[in-house]
Amino acid sequence: MTTTTAPTITEAQVTEWTEQLCEALAENYKRYHLRSMKRMHEDKETEYTRKQIEAVEKGTAQLMKFRIQPGQKYLKIIQVEFDTYKDKNEWRDGGVHAFVNKKTGQVYKPAGWKAPAKHVRYDLSDQKSRDFVTNPDNCSWSGGYLYMR
Repeated sequence: MTTTTAPTITEAQVTEWTEQLCEALAENYKRYHLRSMKRMHEDKETEYTRKQIEAVEKGTAQLMKFRIQPGQKYLKIIQVEFDTYKDKNEWRDGGVHAFVNKKTGQVYKPAGWKAPAKHVRYDLSDQKSRDFVTNPDNCSWSGGYLYMR
């Protein structure tokens, strides 16, 4: 009888997969924002919507993005937004989008800023799960895909 062992997963691989998820989330938001601006522009053409559409299409829009903050056990995915409040024009952390276990690649919905919810939602070490969740058509910048079904 032969036993097979699961392939070793490195933190570097988990970080790379988490970066892919962050890129997919940013792309998902970009598509959402562009659709929203086009719908609003169809209803009532304004200078704001025209400029927003142009900026997104040119790649110069200051759209939401996602960054990784490493912790002891988890990689925390944080939503980052461009803030123009009181003419400060700076990037600010919004909220925690998800937690990823650094050793296993398991993805969790956040329970709060410091800890994940109990149940695994996706597993980045599983190719099928990773392909699904890193596709901008499947993940959602707002986190809806992290709810249990």
